[in-house]
Amino acid sequence: MLEDVSIHYNEIALKGRNRRGFEKLLDKEIYRTFHKRPEKIWGRLLLRGVDEKDADRLALLPGIAWFGRTEIIERDLEKLKKAVKALEAQYGPMNIDVRRIDKSYEKTSLDIRNYLIKEVGGEESGQKVRIEIFKDNFTVNYDIKRGIGGLPIDPKNKVLSLFSGGIDSSVVPFELMKRGMSVDLLHVHAFNDPDLALDSKIKGILERIKGVNDFKLYLVPFYVFSIKASAAPPRYELVLFKRFLLKLAERLANEMGYKAIATGDSLSQVASQTLDNLRAESSGVETLILRPFTTVNKEEIIKLAMRYGTYDLSIQPYKDCCSIVSKHPATNAKSEVIERLSKEIDLDGIVDESMKQMKVKEFSFD
Repeated sequence: MLEDVSIHYNEIALKGRNRRGFEKLLDKEIYRTFHKRPEKIWGRLLLRGVDEKDADRLALLPGIAWFGRTEIIERDLEKLKKAVKALEAQYGPMNIDVRRIDKSYEKTSLDIRNYLIKEVGGEESGQKVRIEIFKDNFTVNYDIKRGIGGLPIDPKNKVLSLFSGGIDSSVVPFELMKRGMSVDLLHVHAFNDPDLALDSKIKGILERIKGVNDFKLYLVPFYVFSIKASAAPPRYELVLFKRFLLKLAERLANEMGYKAIATGDSLSQVASQTLDNLRAESSGVETLILRPFTTVNKEEIIKLAMRYGTYDLSIQPYKDCCSIVSKHPATNAKSEVIERLSKEIDLDGIVDESMKQMKVKEFSFD
C-alpha cells in the first residue's frame, strides 16, 4: 500500500545560512533511497507514494529526526475530527499533539487539542498523532517513528573507518554518517582469499551500512603483519598491530584524500585500550584520529548496535585478527618502546607490502 510520509529534521533547521545546503544533501539521500524527490513544505519534507514497507528505511537516514505517515486534509475542523476518529478506530486511543505552524489561524493549538479530545477522546499512553496547522491545510501525522537525527552525509567529508566486524567497529560508521561523514572501511582479514571474509558475518553488517550510503571496503591480509611481528615480544604484539592499522590507514588516507581515520576504541573497555596504549599506538600518526566511543559505556554501544541492526551479526563467530594476537597484551606500553619495536620489525615495510596485497570492493545501494 502506498502512503504519503512526512519527514522532519531538527539540527538542520539550526544551521542558519548553511541550512539550504544541508537540505539539499538530505534531498539527495532521500532520492538515492526512494528514486523520487520529496516536496518541501514549511521546513518539512513530504514524500508521496511510498510503500509502507520501504518507509522504514528513513529510520537510518542521517539528518532525519522523525517521520510518520501523513494525511493532508482541508482546513476544516469537522473533517479533521473525522480523520482522527478514523485513526482511533484503527489504532485505538490517541495521544493528540497539535502544532500551529500558521500563527494567523484563529484557534490556538490548545483550542484544537481540547476540541479533539472532547469529540474523539485521548490518552497520554495512546498512539501518538501529531496535527500541524498550515496556511492551506491540516496535516495529520501518525505511525510516527524516530530517526537517527544529526546531519545528512556530505560526500566531501571523507573518513576511513577501521572495521573488524565486532560490536564497536560496526556501529562507528553509522555514528560518523549521522555527523555528515562519508565513510569507507578498512578491514584486515585472516583468510587466504579476501572473498572468504565476505562469506562470513561481515557481509550482513556491510549490507546494513550499504542501506545508508555507498562505500568502499579495503581488504588487507593479516599474514603480512603476522610474519614480521613474530619477532617482537608477544606482550607488545596487539599494540603493534593497532599501530600497524593506524599507519596503514594513514597511508590510505594520504593517497585517497580521507580527512580523518576513525576507530571503535573505548577508553579502558578492554586491556589493550588503556590511555598509555592508545597514546603509544597513535604516536607518529599525523592524520586526525576520530574515536567516537572514547567515553561511551559498552551498554550504550550495544544499544546503538541493536538499533542499527548490527548487534546479532557482530556477535557471531569470526576469525577476528585482534583475537589471534597475544591474549595478554601490555597495558602500559610506552611510545618510545613501540617506536623502537616498529623499526625493528620494519613496520613501514609491512605497510608497503600490505598496500600491494590490498583488494578493494565497492558497495552501493541497489
